Amino acid sequence: MVSIIIPTYNSERHIRQCLDSILAQSYSDLELICLDDGSTDGTLEILKGYASKDSRVIVIVRRENLGISSARNAALSVAHGEWLMFVDSDDWISPDTCERAIAIAHRHNADTVAWCYTREFASQSLPKVFEPSERVWEGDEVHALHRRMFGPYREELSRPDLLDAWGTIWGKLYSRRLVMEDPPVTFVDTRVVGTAEDVVFNIDYFFKSRKVVYVPKPWYHYRKDMGSYSNRHRNDLCAKWDRLYDVMEQRIATQQLGKDVEEALQNRIALGVLGLGIIAMRSGGAWKEKYHSLHGLLRRDRQHQALQQLDLHHFAPHWRLFYYSAKHRLTPLFMAMQTAIGRIINKDNKIEN
Repeated sequence: MVSIIIPTYNSERHIRQCLDSILAQSYSDLELICLDDGSTDGTLEILKGYASKDSRVIVIVRRENLGISSARNAALSVAHGEWLMFVDSDDWISPDTCERAIAIAHRHNADTVAWCYTREFASQSLPKVFEPSERVWEGDEVHALHRRMFGPYREELSRPDLLDAWGTIWGKLYSRRLVMEDPPVTFVDTRVVGTAEDVVFNIDYFFKSRKVVYVPKPWYHYRKDMGSYSNRHRNDLCAKWDRLYDVMEQRIATQQLGKDVEEALQNRIALGVLGLGIIAMRSGGAWKEKYHSLHGLLRRDRQHQALQQLDLHHFAPHWRLFYYSAKHRLTPLFMAMQTAIGRIINKDNKIEN
């Protein structure tokens, strides 16, 4: 059985497409654990309607909104399947995803299967393929994938657009045994770390994993919505990411990881100025305020120290210039490049390499 966990919060607009894609899977031995996290729209009524028609749909109701991490943790505690999958309530999966993922896991005797995704825009669908060929990590080789969760290392810096592509919670088939094995793998609170709670989950999970198979199949359909929570400006994101980096540093210590992982995390911190800069540029303030925000970002000790050790020669020319401006605190150039990147994103909602 596959337990598919779907946290919901005010998801009435897209939840039907999500649920329909799962209930129509060619592999039918499923349970859908939908935890509604205090929705104030019609989401709960929709979930109850599906549950009344299909016994595989399990609805858990919370009156108070406690966040996506808490919702996923609560759903994990009642899952029964041998395998776990996570799907966000505004996304969907291809019809044979479960069947093919389980077949791959059995064929390779793997504890984890990963695949890529399709970015679903309003007017087009764009696959995001991490690597072009199937790949298997086994035994000590899993360390390279585990390290990738902390950040890119050496030649991996050539694809800054893949910073967290490997670290998503969706697009994977997990062994529930490994998740529940002591110490159990759980989600850190996004109210504390801001984002990347799935990356931390994967750091803990892949520390246990012994065999992972990746297939270049975009079976997961990720809806790109510029109005979503993760895309809105948040003034406290720098502080929350500091706590995220603290959590990652703690994992390096407790898991007794090496210098390569420390370097990967420093690269993550350096590359993170892109996301922080984009959010600052999307704020409603005047240009002078945005300039001072970017100026302050480049003078934060944590980001500056990480940028100083960032090896620029792995980057394509445009990325090299961007991170050169950040590394040397050239705020006018950094702002100009942030503006250009923002226009690209606003035009077609993507950054292409």
